[in-house]
Amino acid sequence: MYYLKLLLSRKTDINKLGEILFLIGTFFLCSSLFIGGLLLLMAFVFGSFIQSKKINFFKDRWNLPFFLCGLLIVLSALIQKFVLPNNIPEIWDPNLSLLGMANWIPFFWIFWACQPFINTKEKRKKFALVLISGTFPLLVTGFGQYFFGWTGPFETLNGLIIWYQRPIISPGGLSGLFNNQNYAGSWLNLVWPFCIALIFERTKNLYNKSIYICFLVTIGLAILLTFSRNAWVGFLIAFPLVITQQAFLWLLIFFLISASIIIILISPIFSSELQNILRELILNKIILEFSQEGYKNLDVTRLEIFKSALDIINSSPLLGIGAASFTAIYELETNFYKGHSHNLLTELAISYGLPVTIIFALTILSILAVSYYAIFLRNLKSIDYFERACWASVFFFFLSQLVDIQYFDGKISIIAWILIASLKKIIEKDSGI
Repeated sequence: MYYLKLLLSRKTDINKLGEILFLIGTFFLCSSLFIGGLLLLMAFVFGSFIQSKKINFFKDRWNLPFFLCGLLIVLSALIQKFVLPNNIPEIWDPNLSLLGMANWIPFFWIFWACQPFINTKEKRKKFALVLISGTFPLLVTGFGQYFFGWTGPFETLNGLIIWYQRPIISPGGLSGLFNNQNYAGSWLNLVWPFCIALIFERTKNLYNKSIYICFLVTIGLAILLTFSRNAWVGFLIAFPLVITQQAFLWLLIFFLISASIIIILISPIFSSELQNILRELILNKIILEFSQEGYKNLDVTRLEIFKSALDIINSSPLLGIGAASFTAIYELETNFYKGHSHNLLTELAISYGLPVTIIFALTILSILAVSYYAIFLRNLKSIDYFERACWASVFFFFLSQLVDIQYFDGKISIIAWILIASLKKIIEKDSGI
């Protein structure tokens, strides 16, 4: 309500208006890409004006590699469309390369345009809190889907937001507002480190502390119920990355809680109908994820997909084959449909070539490396859990994209790029810029 009043106030300046739109857009993003994306788009337009008054786009050294990536992507797409022959016209359209630019070029701009709204520690913390709060609809719909079989459609705001959910088919897991459990797990992994950071928030307000704990427990449970191995790894990695010195104690607590749950699930002492239901819903699926039974129906392995992706890259390393071409080529060669190459870097290389992929990868690695020094090593006596959470979130997101790709979901990619920009602002703060 406070933000809405400011939004309607004639005295609101462009900086405050942009920040309000940014926070409201972030809140709605998980629930509705259209509403959240529209509000964020307006915020980013304001952010561009604010940024241009402070520093020239090309004088910001971190913009240059992304700008070069954008140029190479455009060049590659145009050459694929108008110059190179299409050797597979019956299964692939070069126009897809032009459409595929939307997965990259707008986000290079977002990286620049969102920075006025996350350029201080307080603003980044506020963004994290709103991001966690906006995840609440995913938790409600996800738990409803998992435990009560909710499939919808559900609508709110007089039909402006309509949610469709897929029924869970074993061995699937919680997906909520997303297309499948891996996408839901990826979003939750972006939010999860900030939930851990909240626990270390110094507050005497028991109500706020209770809310923080509730989000920690419910988001942690939701991650487990996605039954996404990727999400589970992120769930475990976040603890030591965020809390470091306190990691042993918290991991011990986590181990004790996990052990208690397992004992309840398997011990005859707690035998009851509820135990049987929990076994069916949780324990059997966890065992399935790590047993040969869980892999026997796979048509191909990730390693085979990766090898095929490298072979395709090798056929046109400089300019790539074209966006979405992996799916067409792989299905033609193997008769198996795969929506992507399950590795963001190979997907980018297949789409637009190795040069853009190398520049992109080195830039992201540089941001991660320099920000790691600024956050974890520069001031060992001063611990900022939210900045650590930001780094952990970006680190695991890109690590996870090496074995699967959720980047092409608009909600996820927008948040990922805002977090990358947050690391960039932390670097500048540490450098005194």
